[in-house]
Amino acid sequence: MYTNEAEILKRYGAANVVLTADVTEWLRSDHAGETGAVWIYKGAAFAFWSKKIQEMALEHGETERQHLVVMNHILQPSQRSKLIFLWKIMGFGLGFTASFFGYSIFCYTINVVETFVEKHYGEQIKLLEERRSNPDLLMVLKKCCEEEVEHKEDAFARIPEIKGNVFIQFWGFVVKFFSGIAVSIAKKI
Repeated sequence: MYTNEAEILKRYGAANVVLTADVTEWLRSDHAGETGAVWIYKGAAFAFWSKKIQEMALEHGETERQHLVVMNHILQPSQRSKLIFLWKIMGFGLGFTASFFGYSIFCYTINVVETFVEKHYGEQIKLLEERRSNPDLLMVLKKCCEEEVEHKEDAFARIPEIKGNVFIQFWGFVVKFFSGIAVSIAKKI
């Protein structure tokens, strides 16, 4: 576990990232997303009825906290979403609500969210690779994306068979839909 900011920035290669204007919107949405992720796990930590959820929230939450430290370093306060309070509330609400429905729904929710995040980071990584620009930022995004994929795969491995469960499929659609809306808003505000 990395405890101080300098160690975290070194681990992610983020200490010298220079943010250019053309990627500010991306990073604003990434920062908002990492804020929301930290608060998803804070909400899940309230699931006193499930030690499994609490353990997963602690484990995954630490990684998300580190991602947020990195995003806080890269993005100046004036460049961050003006709706951070909303992303915290929504993240907490999602984590707590998914936990309320039980371990399977919580794991499925994390899998859906992390699948969305993998795609989101993947688009940014692809563009930076195509442009052959900002290699330091590219390295940071790849590292964060790899860890989000680990969370996605870990959550998927814990989900029991869900085929045919209409509620779970609807829940996944709702989570993905609102994640997309949140990214669009965070890029602008």
